[in-house]
Amino acid sequence: MKIKIAAVGLAHPFEVGYDQAPALLEKTVAALKRNGVECFDAGVVMHDLETVELAAERLKNCDAGVLMICIATWSEDHHLLDLLSLVDKPVILRAYPARDTGSLCCAHQIGAVFTDIGKSYEFIYGEPDDDACAEKAKKIAIPYALADCMGKVRMGAIGGRVKGMTEIAYDEFSIKQKLGARIVNIDEKELTGKVEAMSDAVAEKLLEEKKEMLSCCKVLSNHESMIESMKFYGAMKALVDEYALAALSVKCYTTYMGKVCLGYAILAEEGIVASCEGDVTNALTMKMLYELSSKPVNNTDLLYLDEEKNTILFAHCGSSGFSIAGGEIELAPVRLAESGVCARFVMAPGKVTAVNICGHGEKFRLSVMTGEALPCSMEFPGNPTVIKFDKSVEEINEEIMKNGIGHHWMVAYGDFRSEIRRFCALKKIKYFEIC
Repeated sequence: MKIKIAAVGLAHPFEVGYDQAPALLEKTVAALKRNGVECFDAGVVMHDLETVELAAERLKNCDAGVLMICIATWSEDHHLLDLLSLVDKPVILRAYPARDTGSLCCAHQIGAVFTDIGKSYEFIYGEPDDDACAEKAKKIAIPYALADCMGKVRMGAIGGRVKGMTEIAYDEFSIKQKLGARIVNIDEKELTGKVEAMSDAVAEKLLEEKKEMLSCCKVLSNHESMIESMKFYGAMKALVDEYALAALSVKCYTTYMGKVCLGYAILAEEGIVASCEGDVTNALTMKMLYELSSKPVNNTDLLYLDEEKNTILFAHCGSSGFSIAGGEIELAPVRLAESGVCARFVMAPGKVTAVNICGHGEKFRLSVMTGEALPCSMEFPGNPTVIKFDKSVEEINEEIMKNGIGHHWMVAYGDFRSEIRRFCALKKIKYFEIC
C-alpha cells in the first residue's frame, strides 16, 4: 500500500518569514519521507492567483491521497478556496511555531472558513522536521491510502459460502460501496477442473519449487496429501493470475477441508490473502489488515474465554502464513476430517488487532479489539493465539452479543485502531471499538 501526501506552501510576501517558506516546505517534506511517507513536493509557495494555478497544474496529475498545506506565514485564505476549486483533495493544515509569522493564527482562520463551507480538514502543529508531526501526518494519510488500495481489489469468491453460516452471506453492493472492492464470483468447478487437469508430475515440481519456503515445516501428512494440496495451490494461484485477484475465499467446509489450507498458507507468504469457509467479507478484512501490517493475517474463530487470566483463545484449522509462527510448524491433517494438509502452529507473541466485518446495507459494521498475544501451546489444532485484553473478557463477550458482531476474527500484528477508525469515518462504516 502506497502512503502518499502532496505538499504545497502558503505564505504572504508582506509577512515575516515569507523568505523562509521554501525551506519550511522542504524540511516538512524531508521529515515525511524519513518516516516512510511518499511525498510529492509541488515546489510552490502560493501567494497569488498565478502561484495557485501553478500549484494546481502540478497537483492535478498527482495520485497522493492527501494534500498538506504548509502555512509559513499569515496568508489570505481565499488562495486555498481557489486551489480547492481546481484540485479538491482531503487537506491537512500544517502550522509552525513562531511568534511573528502568523502561521498558527492563519491555520485557525482557515479552519473557521473550512468549517463554514463544510470542508473537512486535519491539523498538525509543530516544527517542520519533527518526526512526531510526520508520524501524525502518516496516520492521517493511511486511511485514504487504504481506501484507494481497497477500491482496486478484486476478490475471488469460489463456490459461494458454507451452508449453515447465514451470518457470512456477503452483500456485493455494500462491499463495493463501503470497502470499494469488487467481488468476482467463481464457480467451484473452475477450481476443481484445474486441480483435475494437473498431473502428479506438475504438482511434484510445484512442491520442489516451494521446498525452501516449506523447509521450516515438519511434515506429518502423507505424500499423497501433499501432492493433492499442491494441486489445489496451483489451481488457486492460476485463478489469482487469471482474474487478477488480491484476495480469495473457498467454500472449504466440509468438502475441501484440508485440501486448500496449505495453499492458503503459501499464498499468504506470496501476498495473497485467503479466508476460510467462503467468508468473503472477512477475506477483505484480511486484505485491509495485510496492507496495514505488511504481514500475513490469522483467520480465526473466537473460541474460549479464560475469565481468571482475562484471555481469549482464537483459532481455526491452520491456513495462516508461516512467517507469523511463534514456534514449530507442522504440516498435518486437518482436524475432524483427519485428512489433507494444514499449517499448524501457534502465533508469535506481540501486540495484535482483531477485526470482524459483517452485516448488510446500513447494518454493515466493523468491530475492533486490541490486546497482547501471549506465548501459548497448541490449545486447538490449527493456528491458536491466546490474547490478553485490558478490558474484562466477560464485558467483551457481552458487547459482541449485544451488537451481533459474529464469530470470525482476523488477527494481525500491531495496533491499528486509529487507522481503522479513520477509515470507517471516511467510508461511513458503522464502527465498534470494543477495546
